[in-house]
Amino acid sequence: MTKANYHTHTYLCGHAEGLPTDYIKKAINIGMVEIGISDHGYLNPKWTGRMNLNSFENIYLKDINDAISKYSSKISIKKGLELEFHPKYDNLYKYYLTKLDYLILGQHIIEKSDNNIDMFSSLSDNDIVEYKNMVIKGLQSGYFKILAHPDLFMYKYKKWNSLTESISREIIIEAINCGVYLELNANGARRGTFYNDKYETVWNYPRLEFWRIVSEYSNAKVIIGDDAHKIDFLHDSKIEELLKFGKELNLNMYDVIF
Repeated sequence: MTKANYHTHTYLCGHAEGLPTDYIKKAINIGMVEIGISDHGYLNPKWTGRMNLNSFENIYLKDINDAISKYSSKISIKKGLELEFHPKYDNLYKYYLTKLDYLILGQHIIEKSDNNIDMFSSLSDNDIVEYKNMVIKGLQSGYFKILAHPDLFMYKYKKWNSLTESISREIIIEAINCGVYLELNANGARRGTFYNDKYETVWNYPRLEFWRIVSEYSNAKVIIGDDAHKIDFLHDSKIEELLKFGKELNLNMYDVIF
């Protein structure tokens, strides 16, 4: 069992359920020692599936602070958000960090002048390179403690090749250099498996080939993130599978990061 989880969503993002308190009570019941709430935070009003600033300030923070007052003797509670990175939102990252304990870099969208690239759509070579470039800029910004699903670019771009290996190494090395935790993401494991070109059964993400490279770096810090969008997802069976996965690859696993 994992002692903590830092990747937890709420109904405020529009595609999850519950309030922070619901997950906190579940975490207490199953014996966790620390939980971080990290719903999708507001950056761009055109992006759906993100809470707005009013909800952040008046519902999200209020509920977490109320839970801290009520349950802090039973569990350590950390306040966070999951955010995309783009340098034009610099002031918002700084604002959030005056209110929160940590930020998660979760790059789902590459914002460009002509169009936005969604990591859940079909991706070209140029698209995954742009993903890597933006993730590295985010890591270098110093705003983020965790890199969520660092291998998300493999969700639709399924073929492992020299380009994906190069991109993976660059992301992993930069995360190490910046002291950022790489996340084994349980929500990716929930999305099912397929056969890679070596006829191995692999998840769409966490992608086996990516994490084999991580295993080459003993100083790469790894955590498991539930990415819980439902209360029942908090420490479900996928977490046990990821614990086994990490142990088999001899990854440098952390339970608690504060």
